[in-house]
Amino acid sequence: MDLITGLAVVIGIMGGIVTWAAITIGNPYLLIWAVFVGWGSFYHCGGKEAGFKNSAVANLWGAICAAGALIALTSIGVTAIMAGICVGISIIVLILASKLPLLSAIPSAVYGYATTAALFLLGAAAYGEGASGIIKVALAVVLSLIVGNMLGYISEKVTGAVVKS
Repeated sequence: MDLITGLAVVIGIMGGIVTWAAITIGNPYLLIWAVFVGWGSFYHCGGKEAGFKNSAVANLWGAICAAGALIALTSIGVTAIMAGICVGISIIVLILASKLPLLSAIPSAVYGYATTAALFLLGAAAYGEGASGIIKVALAVVLSLIVGNMLGYISEKVTGAVVKS
């Protein structure tokens, strides 16, 4: 079996199982869409142990930057200009931090940032109000992204075994 076919079969089966599990569990801290973002982020960072580390740390960093921007914005007062300023400053910080090797995976940091902002914009009320609610949003995203990175690592190993057979 070639690599692409192996990846398709393994990730398809695993993706179906984890989707079923996420729906069945119904936990607001296991967001299937964010799991798949983390999974893709793992492969985007090249896979293996280094890809896992780079992806997961950058996902976390992005979520932290987004949470900081959201906490600042909701504390100051939400207006279009303040949203632009808070996002702009937080993105500058997010990207400048990529000078550190541990935070160099800018796209993966953006995945963490964007998924955190998306959940806040679409479902923040389910997690509570104020800074504590924003922190819960970021936690839900980070946990889901990490699960996705772990599934990426597992799918890579399983695919390697299947392709070698």
